[in-house]
Amino acid sequence: MMRGREFIGLWLALATALAPAAFGEGPAAGPAFEVATTAGAATSGRIVALGVDRIEVAPDAGEPKTFATTELVRLSRKVDPPAADAALVVLADGDRIARATIASASDAAVKIESTATGKASVPLDAVLGLVLAQPTDPAESDAIVRRIRVEPRASEILWLANGDRGVGTFQGMDDRTVRLLVDGAPRELAREGIVAIGFDPALASYPRPDGPYLEIGLVDGSRLGLTDVKLDRGRIAGVSRFGAKVETALEDVATIVPRTTAVAYLSERPVDGKSYTPYFDLVRPYQVDAAVDGRPMSLGGRRFERGFGTSSRTLLAFKLQPGDARFQATVGVDERAGSLGNVVFRVLVDGEERFATPPLTARDAPVDVDVDLAGAKLLILGTEFGERGDVRDLADWAEPRVIRRP
Repeated sequence: MMRGREFIGLWLALATALAPAAFGEGPAAGPAFEVATTAGAATSGRIVALGVDRIEVAPDAGEPKTFATTELVRLSRKVDPPAADAALVVLADGDRIARATIASASDAAVKIESTATGKASVPLDAVLGLVLAQPTDPAESDAIVRRIRVEPRASEILWLANGDRGVGTFQGMDDRTVRLLVDGAPRELAREGIVAIGFDPALASYPRPDGPYLEIGLVDGSRLGLTDVKLDRGRIAGVSRFGAKVETALEDVATIVPRTTAVAYLSERPVDGKSYTPYFDLVRPYQVDAAVDGRPMSLGGRRFERGFGTSSRTLLAFKLQPGDARFQATVGVDERAGSLGNVVFRVLVDGEERFATPPLTARDAPVDVDVDLAGAKLLILGTEFGERGDVRDLADWAEPRVIRRP
């Protein structure tokens, strides 16, 4: 017969084992992630616990380590590029929902269903565009998403399968037709003939959360900013920036980027000064959050969401702010450059060169940059010719960021 003290001890052990996690715990299982920190150090391991304030990672050997999210730049793993299939919901600020089924839309919301969101209603003012029929060619698919994100427009644009465009005011959509007002008159177009719809960006409203949150990138190509994040039994749950509940398996996650006050991405700050000298008649001004050819930046087998794509003889200047402590980035010649691109990257702080690469080609591994900014006023990113002129100088400044101190 079990004695009272033995029973109490057993009860306490069982209660401890079954107690809910403080910030979402799970076993040290699932995929391994590379962990990049604001201190410049890197490690790897499996995610044990996850929240907007801290993330615990268990290495293959040794004790798990808990990081404050203010200490982290990203957690990532290499995955195959997603196939361009099904519909795509292009949200403001870089978020997106891939492989979605778009059931219908009104002038207020889009009704969708996807693996991560389930059935959800997305406010129309959070949506920059809808890709209803993704081109099978990756370059064409990238181009249509880029048009939705950056092409100036003062109303809605429909990109049609026959190459034409329609312009008007969006009224709604069902499974067969898209309804517009064109010059004040209602018009219906067959949905099957429409590749994509771009909404008026001036009407977009997609505010960032007041506190820290996590950007979760999925292997299917989706990316969503989440608050109230928890990890339980290998599944991540949270609330999207447009208010929908999101749940996904950890094995379906490719990247986790903490968004805190400790990391400020330069592609989200204004460029305070710029200089570009074209090479003969080849004009390729810098691009934001894309390579200089407009395609996603790709270095070392990995795509990057943020940064600057430049050609040689480009300078970008940024006024620094109080609390800006270090500049970090990954630089290199984009994989699409082939054998001809050859570039030197330079970082100047208050007119003094603090960093320079040797001439780099697409065959060279990307180079990590980490430069002290203490007390500095001006940061300049320079891209120059390497060992030849600008033939395929697709120079990527990937994830250029300022690490900030309180």
